[in-house]
Amino acid sequence: MKILIATDLYESNVSGIVSSVTILKKGLEKKGHDVRILALSDSSREKKKKNVYYIGSFNASFIYPDVRIGLPKVNSCIQRLIDWNPDVIHTNCEFSTFAAACYISRKTNHTPIVLTYHTVYKEYVNYVPLIKPVILMTFPFLHRLIARKASVIIAPTVKMKRMLKKFRLPVKIPVIPTPAAEYFLTRDYSSFRDEIRLKLGIGKDESILIYLGRIAREKNIEELLDYVKHGNLRLLLVGDGPHRKVLEKYCLENNISDRVIFAGMVSPEDVPKYYGAGDIFVTASVSEAQGLTYLEAMSCSLPVLCRYDSCLDGVIVNEKNGFIYHTEDEFMHYTNLLKDNPSLRKSVGYEARKLILEKYTPEIFTRSCEKVYRYLVRKK
Repeated sequence: MKILIATDLYESNVSGIVSSVTILKKGLEKKGHDVRILALSDSSREKKKKNVYYIGSFNASFIYPDVRIGLPKVNSCIQRLIDWNPDVIHTNCEFSTFAAACYISRKTNHTPIVLTYHTVYKEYVNYVPLIKPVILMTFPFLHRLIARKASVIIAPTVKMKRMLKKFRLPVKIPVIPTPAAEYFLTRDYSSFRDEIRLKLGIGKDESILIYLGRIAREKNIEELLDYVKHGNLRLLLVGDGPHRKVLEKYCLENNISDRVIFAGMVSPEDVPKYYGAGDIFVTASVSEAQGLTYLEAMSCSLPVLCRYDSCLDGVIVNEKNGFIYHTEDEFMHYTNLLKDNPSLRKSVGYEARKLILEKYTPEIFTRSCEKVYRYLVRKK
């Protein structure tokens, strides 16, 4: 099949959407499909790089940090994709490249569109406080308007499917989770533990909590910092984002700067090494559509301790392959239980990785998406 994958975010960004697109592209090409990517350029100029087509865009960081919006014009990249005539279009964003994908669909005899909803948008409306009430009020209408363009909508979790069903969308909504990348599963990174710890100034036998992901307001990282303060813990923050300076100031004001390590952004291939340097993965976020970092940590045999969020239903079995907390007391209880018990960390980590290998591999993900594509091609 000829499959076009459309995404506003690609290559120059590090996010769950980019990981999902990258894993899917690689998996589909491995199965012999002809795959092309439609993404946004980092400037107003369009460009083409191998099978990736970039349409011109402009900076829209006033809406959300690092966001870009495509320029509203038909360019040569889009025309080439129309001439290529894809069998299926799989979109991963609901804005600029989605509009372009809809245009390509119309010009190619209504090529079926698959849309994956990666984002719980109501968690991001605080970035536009002046029009927040209007956005919340029009959400149902906007979701139904978008859904009418898609033949199938993929939800990465049951949580997202439940949310979408509230909008009474007139399409099938299969649940297909994004997995951790293949390199998390095909290599043992434990030998890098001492190297990373030495680099960051962490003792070999010191218990360390690790959060890895975007440093943004909606991730609720202040809650973790409060627990660090109250429990005399050490926390490693891996990643970067618009909220980093706020958190650094928060650490200074609460006299915990010596207990919080800001490692900054690391390359995707090095991410497993940093998971391996930690003892317990922690997160207080309840804004995730899926939470890919949970699966990445579990694939590295790292016990996870997460604030309860319905996206974890069916993923974490509490006290078996991970831990879920609702209160500070539960967080402290599980943290103390794990940091003083290496054998428990090992057994929980083993069960976590076992789940990933059974349900969340790139091969399973690719096969599930391929099944949706074949269904739509036959239907057309």
